[in-house]
Amino acid sequence: MSTDVLVVGAGGVVGRRVCAELDAGGVDFDIAHDEIDAKIVVNCAGALAGDTVIEAALAAGAHYLDVGGDQAHVHDLMERYDSPARRAGRTVIPACAVDCVLGDLAAAWAAQHVCGVVEDGDAVRTEPAARLAEDRPFDEICVSYIFDDLVLSAGSQRTLFGALGTRGLRWSRDRWETVSPGAEKRRVNVGRDFGGERDCVSFPGGDVLTVPRHVAAQRVQTYVSTTRSAAAATAMRWLSRAMPLVPKRATDLLAAYAPPDDEYARTSFAIVAQVRRGFSASQVVVRGHDIYQTTAAIIAWACRALVTRDVGPIGIRSPAELFRPEPALAELATVAGLAIEPSFR
Repeated sequence: MSTDVLVVGAGGVVGRRVCAELDAGGVDFDIAHDEIDAKIVVNCAGALAGDTVIEAALAAGAHYLDVGGDQAHVHDLMERYDSPARRAGRTVIPACAVDCVLGDLAAAWAAQHVCGVVEDGDAVRTEPAARLAEDRPFDEICVSYIFDDLVLSAGSQRTLFGALGTRGLRWSRDRWETVSPGAEKRRVNVGRDFGGERDCVSFPGGDVLTVPRHVAAQRVQTYVSTTRSAAAATAMRWLSRAMPLVPKRATDLLAAYAPPDDEYARTSFAIVAQVRRGFSASQVVVRGHDIYQTTAAIIAWACRALVTRDVGPIGIRSPAELFRPEPALAELATVAGLAIEPSFR
């Protein structure tokens, strides 16, 4: 029997929440067992599920949403599956989670303001939009992820452990460059609720891969802060820079800890997207709680959008290539309990 949405990894922290959100929204869904026969396949296991899920989804003629935000995983999907998705006439959204969707849309909205672009219409695009600032690229676009009381699931911990000992990518002058995590530092004012100014260190985020697809910029980088302590932030920076030196066999010995289910609600986050071109700058801040519940709300919203869409962009797509930034963020704020704060000047 066919269904609108098929959920892979439904027993995990994200998967359980996605199923609950789909059920609450009245979306017809099922939990994957053996066969794939649906309009949309949601992979809640990310890179841990391997390639079989996306290959089966495209072979069955389904759109594909992947929650995995690890930069290497997102890059792999973009490199290998754009052509298969286009041939299938289907859409693939990598990193369909807090750690890419919100930052990508916020960066696009901030860039639109500097470029003087105002888009009319629904949140869901029916055709691709032109890449912004082609004639005059931005000097830089930075997306910073700030967390208080960060609680990670066992799956997220395993992904993090697997990334230890690797280098990341940043966008610089029309190409991706390899760089060590923690090589750069940035001070970001997040507001009173997050302790004002925070020291952030560079990390390989998915926005580095998605933002250059729809905004021309000389430089795109992502940053993270998980502590208000300046001393701890400095220690984190040096630790991050040492991570590529950690042997892979050592990271295999690290064991993930599964927090109690009610612990995830403790996490508060702020995503600060900043764009600059000459003397013009703008910023969009997204604030929320519980990254896993928010991710589930994002996925359920994206599923509803794709189920009802007749035509639109196909292939591997970043969030801002599929959705208009301002109305999409407004709708996500409603369904996920987010606060959106633009600062344009």
